[in-house]
Amino acid sequence: MLKAYRIVGDELEEVSGELTAETICRVQWIDLSDCGTNEKSRIEQLLDIELEPINQYEPFKVSSHFSATKRQLTMTGLLLTVDESNDPHLAKITFIRAKNKLITVSNGATKGLTSLIKECENCFTNRSDRDDIFAAILDMIVDHTDNILDQLGHDLDQINNLVFQHHQSQKKRRLLRASPRKRNRQLESILTRLGPTRETLVKLRRSVLSFRRMIAFLRDQDSTKELMPKLAAFESDLKSIEEAESDLSATAGFLLDGVVGYIGLLQNNVMNILTLITLLLTPAMVISAIYGMNFKYMPELQWAYGYPLSLLAIVASTAGLWLWVRARGLS
Repeated sequence: MLKAYRIVGDELEEVSGELTAETICRVQWIDLSDCGTNEKSRIEQLLDIELEPINQYEPFKVSSHFSATKRQLTMTGLLLTVDESNDPHLAKITFIRAKNKLITVSNGATKGLTSLIKECENCFTNRSDRDDIFAAILDMIVDHTDNILDQLGHDLDQINNLVFQHHQSQKKRRLLRASPRKRNRQLESILTRLGPTRETLVKLRRSVLSFRRMIAFLRDQDSTKELMPKLAAFESDLKSIEEAESDLSATAGFLLDGVVGYIGLLQNNVMNILTLITLLLTPAMVISAIYGMNFKYMPELQWAYGYPLSLLAIVASTAGLWLWVRARGLS
């Protein structure tokens, strides 16, 4: 998808119709999203630039993200996107500043940056140029990321309520404790929700890191002095996003520990019940084992009341053991 934009008055206007060579040379912004080789080659020839000057993007190799030549300034960042099924993805966005134009190349963002920039209101003036478009895109990236953070915070609040049940009534909490199977299913569901949330936060951190590296690179370029105030504001926003991400990550980790703790408590309760049953049946098993022996000479075999006495001994020993367990607070 290839789209071209120009600033008319104080509005960003998409160029409609066929994009001729003359039209492309007059616009201020060209947005390419998952374009084919032919379209990329055409833009490269018309503007005398390289759309992919970086051979291989390596996430942790900073030198593969940026390059500066006399013809162009190239920067690559990672934009976090969340699809309709709430799966997080990192879209590679390449910004190219060349010949009073801004060229963006995105891979993995199906709508490119168009959907972001359309949300911008009162972003331009009659004197706006490619740097103002670039700054507007950065502002929209911040707004886009804030929306994702807000949704993540809302999801974690819901998970927090499900884990600790502190907003539920006493009756509902009692019913949930009385049904270990239902509680287990609920905790499994919570773990399933925490996984994608944690993945989104990790990818968000990588996205913020990539744009912070971009800001550091731009600060070293003499041709971006007019962008310095906007870059400072963008960097401040990124720091705020990073702090919010750290807070949400800590919350997600705490909730994960809480879920694991509750699962451990449920397992301990099951083991306690099994242990208590085994303990209470021990006297009965001992007595029945003694009188179940098949020796020829056993005096108790001749007792007229041997059977009821053995039953009474079993009941009395079991009841005594139960009272002792209750007195010690073991159940």
